Amino acid sequence: MYLDILAGIFIGLTASMASGLPSGELIMFAVAAALAPDIDFIVYLIRHRGQVGKYAHEHRDLFHRPLLVSGLGGALIAFLVSPIHGIIWFLGTLWHFVHDTFDGGFGIRWLDPFYPGYFTLASYSPQRHFKNKTEQRAIATEYGNPQNWWLVRWDKKRLLYRILFTLLLGLVAYLVR
Repeated sequence: MYLDILAGIFIGLTASMASGLPSGELIMFAVAAALAPDIDFIVYLIRHRGQVGKYAHEHRDLFHRPLLVSGLGGALIAFLVSPIHGIIWFLGTLWHFVHDTFDGGFGIRWLDPFYPGYFTLASYSPQRHFKNKTEQRAIATEYGNPQNWWLVRWDKKRLLYRILFTLLLGLVAYLVR
């Protein structure tokens, strides 16, 4: 989440400098775009009465579809709002998907709707490719929730991300004022 916010700030600032538009609104939109795919986690929590278990990765089945969310969503926003907003949406959501590919043990559906498989490059994942949800569930039953693997294995790295995020946020606040 922190890296998604950080990427959104960077995308918004870059778009502002490139377009000459005010940075505040573009940064907010870019951060929202970088976080938008995880709205499906709220849906997951509602469906499972707030319980996060070994199948929590399944929240990525609703909006974690790069071709539709980044590609089609960016084109639609470019047409309905403005081209700069469409580009920001595309880049923000694309960043989110790339981040989840490296940080999500069960991957995302990069080729959906053409192929239902999930792809990951997370170093801690037992596989790089899952053909379908049934295969994912079998691995989740054996290994548990990969989010927990990440927390155990990379706790120091997570702390470093938080410190870097806080420093960058301070720099952005200083530059924007």
